[in-house]
Amino acid sequence: MKFKKLFYLFVVLIFLTACKNEKGHVIRFRTGEIYKFETLSVEVVTDEEKMTTREIFSSKDNQEKLDEIITLLGNSQVVDQGYSYASIPGYESLIIKLKDKNKEDTIYMYDSIRDGNTNKFHYTFYGNLDNQESPTLLSDDDLISEIKYIVDK
Repeated sequence: MKFKKLFYLFVVLIFLTACKNEKGHVIRFRTGEIYKFETLSVEVVTDEEKMTTREIFSSKDNQEKLDEIITLLGNSQVVDQGYSYASIPGYESLIIKLKDKNKEDTIYMYDSIRDGNTNKFHYTFYGNLDNQESPTLLSDDDLISEIKYIVDK
């Protein structure tokens, strides 16, 4: 009888382990790439000379706002790093940090100016995304203004 109870307990433990919810979020970009992360934070530059930043949003704060930011980022196209700009973040920039237990990647959103050649906004992704190192995100929308609006709601 003890053996039978231990066997059922073991089966239940295996089942519960298999059903365990993974903690995390997913961005599905318009071009098909998938990026998984656990936490997201949005920062602004508070001092351009010292390059200090201040966090204005954390994914721990509000799931609804996080979902809106993920949707906005997912509407971006992922292209190679040849489209990125050599820029330094300033007061109008946003810095998005994506973290999980193994890594931290960053999206730098430098300014709200459309590129003359592509007529899109360019944002630099520092990290690896589907075997691309530091790709560029192209968006039809000004994500800086949109994300600031979501955070300020």
